[in-house]
Amino acid sequence: MMNVDLLSSSTDDEVVIEINSSATEIDMEQLKEKFQLARIDDIENKKPAEIKTKSDQIKRLLCKRNPQFSVIAHGVTKTHLASWWSSFGFAMETLSNETFTVSNFVSCTQCFTTYRYGSSSTESMSHHRCSESIFTLTLDKHFIKQKNPFRVGEQRHLTKLITNWIADDLRPISIIEDLGLKEICSYFYALGEKHCSRSMDLESLFQSRFTISRALKSEAQLYREQITELIKEPLIAHALTASPDMWTDRFRQLSYLGVTVTFVDSTEQIKKLTLCCRNFPVDLSKTGEHISKILKEELNRYNIEQLEDINWVSDRGSNFVKCFSLNSINPIHCFAHRVHNILTITFTNKKIDGYFNDETMEDIPDDIAHVERLGDDLLTLGAKKILTTINYSKALVRYVKQSSMNELIVKLGDKETTTLKQSVDTRWLSLFACIESVYCNFDAIALALESRRATKYIMDLTKSQLIDLLLLLAPLNAALHSIQTDETPSLHLVIPFCQKLLQDYSTYSRLVSSAKKKYPLIFNSSFVADYLLNESNGVQFFRQRIHTKLTEMITFDDRHYMAMCLHPALREMDDVSSQLKYTCYDNIRAYLQEKIIDAVSVAIDCATASNKKRKLLHKFLDEDEDDECNEVLTEISINENNFDTNYDEIDLSRKNDIGRRRLSSASSLSTEFSYRTNYQAPKPDELDEYLESGINSSLVTDNPLHFWSSERATIKFPVLKCLARKLYSIPATSAGTERLFSYSGIILNNRRQRLSPDQLDNILVIRGARKVLGHIQKSD
Repeated sequence: MMNVDLLSSSTDDEVVIEINSSATEIDMEQLKEKFQLARIDDIENKKPAEIKTKSDQIKRLLCKRNPQFSVIAHGVTKTHLASWWSSFGFAMETLSNETFTVSNFVSCTQCFTTYRYGSSSTESMSHHRCSESIFTLTLDKHFIKQKNPFRVGEQRHLTKLITNWIADDLRPISIIEDLGLKEICSYFYALGEKHCSRSMDLESLFQSRFTISRALKSEAQLYREQITELIKEPLIAHALTASPDMWTDRFRQLSYLGVTVTFVDSTEQIKKLTLCCRNFPVDLSKTGEHISKILKEELNRYNIEQLEDINWVSDRGSNFVKCFSLNSINPIHCFAHRVHNILTITFTNKKIDGYFNDETMEDIPDDIAHVERLGDDLLTLGAKKILTTINYSKALVRYVKQSSMNELIVKLGDKETTTLKQSVDTRWLSLFACIESVYCNFDAIALALESRRATKYIMDLTKSQLIDLLLLLAPLNAALHSIQTDETPSLHLVIPFCQKLLQDYSTYSRLVSSAKKKYPLIFNSSFVADYLLNESNGVQFFRQRIHTKLTEMITFDDRHYMAMCLHPALREMDDVSSQLKYTCYDNIRAYLQEKIIDAVSVAIDCATASNKKRKLLHKFLDEDEDDECNEVLTEISINENNFDTNYDEIDLSRKNDIGRRRLSSASSLSTEFSYRTNYQAPKPDELDEYLESGINSSLVTDNPLHFWSSERATIKFPVLKCLARKLYSIPATSAGTERLFSYSGIILNNRRQRLSPDQLDNILVIRGARKVLGHIQKSD
């Protein structure tokens, strides 16, 4: 083992490194065979370019944040030591309790930038500023804190330069608000302060586009290595979930395979990263076999050897279904895709097979109202009016966009008037925003069309027809907006949300009540309240149809039930049949048997219950507590074929024998209370203790990881904590990959059609990694 001693007789800018005599006797070749840093530290007879490469290698190793590599302090306590030593140290490698410390390089303890040490000059170290701190310090210094403003003439000259830049190069005006531009200006300002007494060549600072292109590739590779280290521990813990999808750009019609991952780290924090947005080879068809091959190639870049090593969330496209079948994988199917398809089948005459293939679903057709039947149901007159409302609304918004009437509408309307939102063809629920914008701006639209003599586009539309359509879409729209989140786990919400949707569409009064609470600005006006007193024929037709399709098409996986059970506020699994509940317990116990850990027995807290259970779970379910007191729940039955079990019948109605019994006491009015259940077991295991124990309300929030990261969960339920971490790494939807493709569409605009697919991949990887790693650095 090599030890580094720093002599006290060092000069102000240099520290003399002396290797102990015992270390000099060690065969250096043996050290090089064992320690990677020992091989890098050998700079004898090396050229400057080779030494620079070695310093970059050390920085790469340190940036991986692997415990094997670290930066140790220099250990010198002399008061006259150069100031830059406070930020620098020596890289050290640890293997099997043995260490090796480099002696020819020093590294920054913050950003790990590494320089040659021992040469005649220490200027690089003395002038070093971390890339992260340059931005934060200079931005804080020049943009945030109150400083002396520049002269008016200087401001005007800069405004003129920016104006000319925008006009000459067709840049957006909003570029002046870009944080990246301010970061670059901050860096220039810092350089100006540092070199104020020197005449600098500005051209030497700017690199060519080819250099920037190479830097993008190099930086992306560095971030891939950091991502590999970051997901290594969640991968071992099976707390990593990938979501793949296909996308085609609109300019060159190239296909891309995008993959995002969601994971829960060792501190029980959920994070999302971009693994790739790779160009799918044009010579390969998009079959399950080829997708499997490409997926394996991309995952191998991150040391994920087998597809079955991680969890998967995907739609039901036949190519992905085949891919997962080939690899014996049972993915979680995207809840958002399912809801989209439910609406497609509800409002169109689309005939599908029994598997409900997602990729074959059509967009909203323009001839949606030119049908007489929807499946086996004969269209009523009211139902046809709702379908024609969809067509007329789309035609109206399309005309307003094409004729540039949005500004006129805003001008003629009141201060709350907004521009119209066009429906996105590929998503039914975007229709809600489209109809909402038409309804809220109805009077201003009528005035604008009258001024253009184009009233034919609104002649067949009425506010009451728009309200009917908004009413039908409101609960589903609110549900998807709530569940498509990257900030907190969402898998446990699928079953409660489905139960809530079934209740909302079971009766007209429940549908109206739900819409009023979710969108009060629309549905609580006097006009709407009077109109909604009676259910129209069209609303009744489609409400019942949506309820039927929800019952037929929504399927649950065993992991949905387990995730629900492991949320402290949902562990009684209300409205789930006893048979399904016990199946869920059996699945959890099967996991406990695989992970035998000696758990510390802790006394079970017994305290009063509270009526705040739903409200701590999710705001989408808040209204249930109020409605339960005033309405009797409608009995809801779901066919056995919709669940991955072998039982004959599934009843999701609230049953008296498994209902939650609440004990009233003065403490129930306090914010300090515990959740207590009626579950009892003669020989309790870890699951039994979890189901029986009282849990303090401070640990129960809408994020279940808040409870599982607590000291109590770690000590009392160690195995269940591992299972909870695995389950809550699985998102309910593949919204993360959909957002990835939205970013891809922004990057590949009309002026960047020649951007290579590899560089698109690099940009997206860097963007995703910087956001996550930046949050980690701030936390540290």
